[in-house]
This record gives sequence, structure tokens and C-alpha cells, in this order.
Amino acid sequence: MFRPVSAGRSGPVRAVRKVVLSPSTPRRTPAAGGPVSPPATALIDADGRIRQWSTGARELTGYAEREIVGRDAALLADRGGAQGGDLVKALLRSAGEARGDWVRRRDGTCRSVVWYPLEVPLADGAGVLAVALPQEQRQGDIPTLDRLLHSSPVGLAVLDTDLRFRYVNDVLARLNGLTAEEHLGRSVLEVLELPYPEAYEKVLRRVVEDGESVDNLQVAGVRPDGAPRVATGSMFPLRDADGTVVGVGGLVHERADAGRELLEAARDRRRLVLLGRVGARLGQGLDPRAVAGQLAEGCVPEFADAVEVDLLKAAAEPDVGACEIRGWYATPDSPCTAIPLVHPLVLPPDARRPRPEDDLPAARPAAAAVAECVGSARPVTFETELADGVVRHGIAVPLTAVGRVLGAVTFLRHGAAGYAGDGRVLAVELAARAATAIDNALLYRRERLATLALQRHLLPTRLPSESWFRAAYRYRPAEDGTLAGGDWYDAVALPAGRVGLGVGDVMGHGVGAAAAMGRYRASVHALLAVGLRPGQLLTRLDGILAGNEDELAATCVCAVYDAGTGRCRIALAGHPPPLLVRPDGTAGPLPCEPGPPMGMGLHHMYADVEIPVEPGSLLVLYTDGMVEDRKGVLDLEQGIAILGKAVRDPRAPLDEICDALMSVRPADSPDDAALLVSRLGRL
Repeated sequence: MFRPVSAGRSGPVRAVRKVVLSPSTPRRTPAAGGPVSPPATALIDADGRIRQWSTGARELTGYAEREIVGRDAALLADRGGAQGGDLVKALLRSAGEARGDWVRRRDGTCRSVVWYPLEVPLADGAGVLAVALPQEQRQGDIPTLDRLLHSSPVGLAVLDTDLRFRYVNDVLARLNGLTAEEHLGRSVLEVLELPYPEAYEKVLRRVVEDGESVDNLQVAGVRPDGAPRVATGSMFPLRDADGTVVGVGGLVHERADAGRELLEAARDRRRLVLLGRVGARLGQGLDPRAVAGQLAEGCVPEFADAVEVDLLKAAAEPDVGACEIRGWYATPDSPCTAIPLVHPLVLPPDARRPRPEDDLPAARPAAAAVAECVGSARPVTFETELADGVVRHGIAVPLTAVGRVLGAVTFLRHGAAGYAGDGRVLAVELAARAATAIDNALLYRRERLATLALQRHLLPTRLPSESWFRAAYRYRPAEDGTLAGGDWYDAVALPAGRVGLGVGDVMGHGVGAAAAMGRYRASVHALLAVGLRPGQLLTRLDGILAGNEDELAATCVCAVYDAGTGRCRIALAGHPPPLLVRPDGTAGPLPCEPGPPMGMGLHHMYADVEIPVEPGSLLVLYTDGMVEDRKGVLDLEQGIAILGKAVRDPRAPLDEICDALMSVRPADSPDDAALLVSRLGRL
């Protein structure tokens, strides 16, 4: 017997005025081999009137559509009984069960049928969709309709004109692998992965835009749980009272004789879509942990319930000896048997996005499956039983790049089929792409760490300090994880109560930019020490660089403060203007005319400007990474204004002021940032 089929929990839809549900050509039964009529379908509204009438219903009863639509369904009963709404209520009590009955034909004769009623929500209440076949089309002990509705249950769906689900019955929900509620508001292409989604959407659009009905449509797809399915369906327009198409109705039943070619196309489509989506995500990661996180996000929940990525400690620290157990290492041709130490890379969802220079998570002994996987350099499948009795299936796949094993990725499923066949092939392909991305991220991480180490050695660790002068500094790499750039800062004590200050930014990133930064900083330090004024200094340095075509261009702000006079000379070379914070808390940029960046071969004559400075004022020199965001929403004036508002108390300790200024730096800044804050007094 059939289980009752309940309606989904969506809103009502208007009944259709004209619809064809059945295939346009006769079908043959395997036993008889002769032509048979297609299933008869009729939609009965809440008042018992027939609203839809298929070709199969016309062939079964002899009534044409124009003769029957709008009339009471009791007209088809072989004997008197309930009519109108009472008839519908009686039919709804048996909804979901196949039943045998007699139907009265147009010529007055009766015909034995087996039929199946489905409850359908309509605008004026619950209606009934009846699907029937003549009794003589039964085969043996099992009627043809039973095979249609029991072995391959009939699913019913209603889509709006945007092709989003507004109603599904429980049968279709089970076929698609989601609950009825999870369908609502989603498109067909969001529920199922189809081999040719554009073609399928075009067919549905034709129903909406042209009012056509589509019969015997065969569709292969992959459910959200990864199971492939092939179904046959009929799509028809739903119209309101004036004939306007307001949606799409559909009858779907799963095919037991699923076509191999359609299933293979569905599987191939699913594999390509998943690989494409994951590959696009992996290409965005500059850190091994970011790559692992992107892999997990791309695979859950479609391919796995959870993903774990373990990086061998030896792969993260290539200088560790291969013979040491703590520096375990393997290649596909020379496996190891020791239990390796691994860094777990997948971070919690709420964790801060890591930067490449951040320490990796603490290493731990690898799990048994991971140890076997990286030791043999081959995939390892396993399963474990959880406390609640649910079986968890998993596969550990080695991360192999350039002939060496970097670690392993483990895909886990709970209470589902294991990873065999297509699942195993797809896991290996995903691991191969992840391995390449992680290997690139490791190379990038090593270069970034080398650049930062070089930069730290080239920047001053102590600045001069006098009774009338105090300074503090900060340096922050780019927030998006790109290679460190060439930002620098410096301060030079000069004779006669003076101090020279400089902040610069070499254009470019990486070791080359860091090395160029060291040359620029050393040159500015030396030229300040010999007593050149800021404008003369920038002019001289630009002239020296003009003869070197390989030198990177750079921006710079140079200042000399005289504590005896309380005046400061400043010159700019393509650099943001300094910010002056006065003792009363008012702040603003200094009026300096910037020249072009140095090293452009322009032989520019840089001028400086002299301004008075109140005792106790703060002079803030910074690079553009402090005021620029990735999207370009902030302009220079807005960024400087935000910096000025960050200093609430000019008398606060300089380290606190530096921290306050760094806190308002754009979170998505694409450049590194240097900051030098000086408190200027008088002799």
C-alpha cells in the first residue's frame, strides 16, 4: 500500500485553465507490447469543479477539455453520491493511496480504472490532482499505476515565474534529498546539479513565457547528498482567471531504468562544477591555513560533512633533517614508517584570517589514517562508529606536489556511503589541486618571512631621545597577506638642538623592495647627518638615483626640527603630508607642496616649507598604507581626517597614541604601513 502523501507548507496557487500533462505518443507495456493510453490526469478544485484535463483523460473518458473543464467532478462517478466540496473532502481522506474504481465515460458506459489522488493547495482551498490508468493495463499482480506511483512515486511541484519553488509534495522532496521547506524560495538549479542547466532553464522559461506544456522531459541530476538520479517529468503553465501565466506546475517520477549516459553526464557535471568552484577558491589563498579553509568551504556540505587538512612539520620547516622523527618527510618513491608530526590547518569558522607570517598551529602526532596515507603516499579509506551509533566514513588523500608529500587532506561523511568509485576519484583530484595551492602558499610564506626578516634588520630598533624630543614607531605588513613592501622610518640627532626625521615608501613588494628600502633609508640618514635641508636632500638623492635605471622609485617625507626656534622644515616627494596634532587636540595636515616621487628620472628641484610648532605638539609621519583602503572608498583627505580624530589626548604616552592610530588603519589595506610619531618641545 501507499503511504499518505502530504502537501508542502507553501502558499496556495491559482488553478490552470488549460494544460497537457501526458506524453504526446503512446507507450508500450513490456508484457503486452501493444500501444497503451498515457496516464489520465485531472485537477479538481476545492468546490469539486474540474480545472485541468489532460490528453490521457480525454482518451479514457471521451470528454474533450472544453466539455468537462468547469463542471462538477461527480459527473464522472458511476453512481450517485457526494458532489462539489463534499466530494473533494472524501477524496482527500484517501489522498496518497492507490485505489480501484469505475469511471463513467461520455457515451454512458463505465470503465474500470486504478487511480491515485494527490492533495494540492489552490487559491480557494485544498484541491485534488487525480492520476489514473485503465484497469486493463495492469500486469500480473501489480498494476501499472502501482509501479508508476510506488516504485517511482509521483512528485508534484509548483514554481513561480522566477522558477523558484513555491510548493512541493513530500514525494518530490524525498526524491530531491531535501525537505519540502528547504525547497521553498530556491530555484531548481539551486536544488539539483544538472548536466546542462542552461538548456533545462530554457525549457522552463518556454513554459512561463510562451505558455507551452512540455511532456516526457528526461532529466539527470545530482542531489545535495551526492546521489545521482534520473527522472521523467511533465511541465505545464499555471494561469490565473484571465489566462496570465503565474507559475509552472510539474509532475515528476523517478526512473528505475536510469539511463547510464544521463547519469554519467550528471556525475561529470557535478565533478567539473565542484572542481571549478574549489579551484577558484584555492587560487585566492596566500597562506596554507587560508588554502585549507577555502578547500573546506568549497567541499562542505556537498562532498563532505567535514574536511581536515594536515601539513607535515617537515614541509613547513624544510631545514629540519629528514632523518629526525620531528622533521618527518616522505616522497611517493621513498615512504617512511615513523609517526609524523603535522600542523592542523583548518581553523574554526570565527577565527581571524591568518597572515603568512603568523605562526602555524602547534604540531601534533598524525592520526592513524593520516600517518598511513602520508607514509605510503596513497589514499586510505576508513570508517569509525560514533557514540550515537552513526558510522563516519572517511578518506585520507596525500597532498603531493613536485614529487613530495606535503601532508594529507581527510574528507569525512557521517551516515552516508563511503568514498569509493567516483567519490575516490574526485577526492584525489581535489587533493591534487589543494596540494599545488598549499605548495605555492608555503613558497610565498617563506619569501614573505625572508622579506620581513630583512626589513627588520634594515630598520632602526632605537630612535634618539632628548628632553625636548621623544619618538615612537610602528610597522605593519599589508593586511591582505601580500609580500612586505619597502616602507621605512628613521630619526637622526643633529647638532645645535635639531633632529632630522624621515619616512618613505619604496614602490613594489618583496625582497627587492626591502633591499631598496635599506639603500634609501641609509642615504637619507647620511644626507641628514651632513646638514642638508629637506628640499636639498631630496633633490640630491633624486639626482643620485637618476643614473641607476634598475633602482625602484620611492616616495619620502623629510623634516628637520629646530628645538631652539620651534620651527620645522618639511619637504615631500610624492608622499602624503604630515599630520600636526597641537596641544589643545586640534589636528590637521601641514600645507606642503608635494613633488614627484624620487627615482623617476625627472631631475626635480624639491622645495621645503618652514612652519612654527607649538611646544608639546605631535608630528605624525606615515605612509599611504595608513590612509588607503583596497576599494578606494577613502580619499586622502578623509584618511588623514580619520587619523587626526584617533588622537584623543596629545599628552598620552606615545606608544598608546601609535596604537590608537594603527587601530583606525583600513582593515583591508592593500599596502604595508609605517608610522613615526614625535613629541616636539623647546630647549
